[in-house]
Amino acid sequence: MITTIPLWKMFIETKGKAYGLAIIATLPVLCAGGALVFLEGLQSGKTRTAIFGLITLCFFGLGTVITFIPGRKYIPGKSFTGYRSKQAKVQKFVKHGFWVIILLAIGLTLIIPSKYIVISLSTIGALISLYHYSKSIKFHEDIDFSTNQYLASSLQIVPGEKVLASYQNFYDDDIQRGSNAFIVTATKLIIASFDGEHWEKLSRELNQITHIGIVGNESETYFVKLVFGDGTDALLRIGLYEKLTSTPALIIKRLLEVIDSSLLGDHSAAKASQRRRVIAPQGAIQAPTPPVESETAAPPRNIEISPPTLNDIRNAEEIKPGRKLEL
Repeated sequence: MITTIPLWKMFIETKGKAYGLAIIATLPVLCAGGALVFLEGLQSGKTRTAIFGLITLCFFGLGTVITFIPGRKYIPGKSFTGYRSKQAKVQKFVKHGFWVIILLAIGLTLIIPSKYIVISLSTIGALISLYHYSKSIKFHEDIDFSTNQYLASSLQIVPGEKVLASYQNFYDDDIQRGSNAFIVTATKLIIASFDGEHWEKLSRELNQITHIGIVGNESETYFVKLVFGDGTDALLRIGLYEKLTSTPALIIKRLLEVIDSSLLGDHSAAKASQRRRVIAPQGAIQAPTPPVESETAAPPRNIEISPPTLNDIRNAEEIKPGRKLEL
């Protein structure tokens, strides 16, 4: 059985013990402050003060409840609903957001015609931001274009087994401490991480997962903690690394879908996404199947994966049971 990790534990895991505990301790204080302001506003007859206090109480009260929800049994298809419905919510937001921006700009121009230049510039900026946001969703692929069949071969997946999701946060000419990549098949999660000197590798069956925790931050970076039955745990850091991956939240969505299929024993339900073309230099490890170019995706971007890097990953030291791998 898989159990979810409470949000407060994820805060401590990702923010550090001192900072995480400070955030957790601040929430009840803000709730109490909001309640006092609300009561003071009611007693003094200050409506605005009372409304402000009530909004503060509700906002931080909800945050406190969500933060301290205890770990629960992981339910395939239902747990972490916010990440599963992310794509549909974003598409709906983009669809309505365009018209909201246009109508708001027209309304403000009619009300404050003297500020039409500022309004126009703000509108253009908002539309550009909305466009880039929608583009990342439209061109998202579950298979990272740079985590290709050559890297999958270096991570030594079973021949013929399809990669269903992948992530990579480095270019081949910029490998540094914290550089990492992972691939997910229908049955297995394989991670490679560079500690500054050597590559380390973790390979575990998906059915060995006992705990899952997810938390995001203000910079669209997400942390996924996976605990396995042998005591090993991995903290995956999935960020928007120079648009190398389209949308981190959708990588998490796909990861959850593959885990669901593994739990339900429906490996056929997880279909591999199409891969973008990757050009490897002479001498690179040959993959068993050629890449498939997506017809609807963005123009393919070529990236070279050098043989030395592939061989280093292939020969990486396997993480022993009970260790923690933090990316």
